[in-house]
Amino acid sequence: MKNIFIINPIAGKKDVTNIVTESLEKYKDKLDYEIYVTKGVGDATNFVRNYCENNNEEIRFYSCGGDGTLNEIINGVINYPNVSVACFPSGSGNDFIKVFGKRDDFLNIDNLINGQVNPVDVIKMNDKYTINICNFGLDAVIGEKMTLFKNKPFVSGKGAYVLSLIYNFFGKMRYECTVKVDGELFHDGPMILCALANGICYGGGYYCAPIAKVDDGLIDICLVKKISRFKFISLIGVYKKGKHLKDKRLKNIIKYIKGKNIEITSNVDLAYTLDGEIGKAKTISVSIVEKAINFVVPSV
Repeated sequence: MKNIFIINPIAGKKDVTNIVTESLEKYKDKLDYEIYVTKGVGDATNFVRNYCENNNEEIRFYSCGGDGTLNEIINGVINYPNVSVACFPSGSGNDFIKVFGKRDDFLNIDNLINGQVNPVDVIKMNDKYTINICNFGLDAVIGEKMTLFKNKPFVSGKGAYVLSLIYNFFGKMRYECTVKVDGELFHDGPMILCALANGICYGGGYYCAPIAKVDDGLIDICLVKKISRFKFISLIGVYKKGKHLKDKRLKNIIKYIKGKNIEITSNVDLAYTLDGEIGKAKTISVSIVEKAINFVVPSV
């Protein structure tokens, strides 16, 4: 099996190229591996796609970066059943792996090399894919503005999200849209944010979909209706901890459902994010692709 370590040198606060290289020294004569350092946005997708097209043997790609790096690799390996994907979390968020365990478990190269392959679903949005979460509305705008803060000294991924949240709290907090789930009307009118989830959290630890399963063939849809800023402040802590589905105070604020196909339409461009990738569209089509990726869970 080929083992390809894809390193994003600008993910997170520290370039992990030397750490990964040194960890692999003991495998020089025992493991067929190589290291590739990405050169910019989209490079990981192009590299792994070209590699898959030219190699029919079993391949394991190791995503050494954040959720954005993992997402790029996912978009490159989709539709290649001979490929598995592992994650060495060195970015600012690394939220997808929280479905499976602690970050430290994934930071052990030995555990990843000897890990177990688990088929997981992915979300398809228009012509792109995400393994974790697609969101639109305030969440997407927050993600867009996170870049203003994430490269500041001493600001973590969680900190950047919080600072962007505060920054956008005083801006627009109303987004008009229509949401249909499996052909049925789910929402029509104003809302603050909506997360379409395969994983359970995003934004450095906001558990929007605490009951989501990555292999159930369903997308969890969590929508927050238009509320006042005062109510939003009282909601955000509960939402972050993933307790919003059981809080009776939020019964008429949170709308939650599971489905396979979602259509979002708006009269104006809606901001959306796909694990760090940011865009805008008036029409968003989202569907689940079952067991599309062989994801490696580290042995512990």
